Amino acid sequence: MASRKPAKKKASSGHPARRPGGSSAPFESEVRQALQPFKSQLFRHFQEEDQPASETRAGLEGLTTLLIAHAQLRNKVDVTTLDPTVLGEQLGHLSSLGKEVSEASAAIFKHYLTFLGTTANFGGSVEEFKETFEFLSRMAGDSPIVVPFMDDEEANAALEAMPFVFAARELIEWVGDGKPSDPSGMISGQTLQEAAGALGLLVSVDEPAAQGTNAWEPEDGTVVSDLASIPRLAAYWDALIGTAMLRYSAPNAVPTESLREALLASSGPGARLVKELIAEIIYSHVLITTLQIPGQAQVAEMVAGLLTHAASSKPPRTEFALQIPSEDDLPVEQHHLITSLEESVPRVEAILRTFEREGMLKLEEEITVPVILRAALERALSKVSDHLLENDPVGMTE
Repeated sequence: MASRKPAKKKASSGHPARRPGGSSAPFESEVRQALQPFKSQLFRHFQEEDQPASETRAGLEGLTTLLIAHAQLRNKVDVTTLDPTVLGEQLGHLSSLGKEVSEASAAIFKHYLTFLGTTANFGGSVEEFKETFEFLSRMAGDSPIVVPFMDDEEANAALEAMPFVFAARELIEWVGDGKPSDPSGMISGQTLQEAAGALGLLVSVDEPAAQGTNAWEPEDGTVVSDLASIPRLAAYWDALIGTAMLRYSAPNAVPTESLREALLASSGPGARLVKELIAEIIYSHVLITTLQIPGQAQVAEMVAGLLTHAASSKPPRTEFALQIPSEDDLPVEQHHLITSLEESVPRVEAILRTFEREGMLKLEEEITVPVILRAALERALSKVSDHLLENDPVGMTE
């Protein structure tokens, strides 16, 4: 009987870089070689608790693939920096596979950039690091808002100087032991007029009066019909209810004593938190109210965008942010936008001036959000985003 020869073992077909003599993509071997000195550090950086080592290695292989493609687009190998312009092109290509793919890739790049920064291996300048980090944060779906740490003493001192804190205190002091309201906390008639007076707003209440859109602070003698007709008071009243500082105890809206004391205090338990919560609700109230005005969705979105950048490490310059472009500034196909911007930009500025009036924004050479209020703003913008998802913005603008 003829003996069988053992079958030849078929060559494995793994990644080309792992096969001697196998073909590889341009720059692949160079990128892998450049990453070699960081191999063990990278593994520790990407390793998550209770995550199998195999998953970490797979994640690093994904990073390597992204860096190879990045090198190809840059036409050079430099694993210590990332080019934001090239990243934009690269992530743009990946977005064609789905938003999730693009965001996940941006998150991997961002994690790698953090590694370069924390291990002092980043090869660019501090400004280049910030620019790249913010870009990747946006592309990964993260907020670019920068919230530096502030201890309570520093935070409370900053809050004490802010106009919105004074106004909220004036209003809660006026409430005293309680004021007549309906179960939802709505005030009307003489009570509404007196509440406006507590904020220095000298209006007359006539409930049958036609409703209209008034300025943040209506002029003295303005006849209003309800709380919504007094935007500044409406925002602060909403903040007191939203923080549970006011609750209904028939037939009055009455203060929650512990929260009232925290607002009036310059330090101590809850003093910082309750003021930040008031700011959060004022930010979201103004933006959501603007969204609900027919035709103002674009204005609200522009304000939200400017606030976001005003709280980032690269705040916008006021002059350029509020500039209405001319035909010379835009390509011909965008000239039709000028008419719309001529209407929306002044409204955007009016809302920004509203926040400035309350000490919640600074419009100087640059537009900036006070550091102490950035976390509050970030939460407020998240609320506005949720509101947009829950409602049809197209319907609002019709």
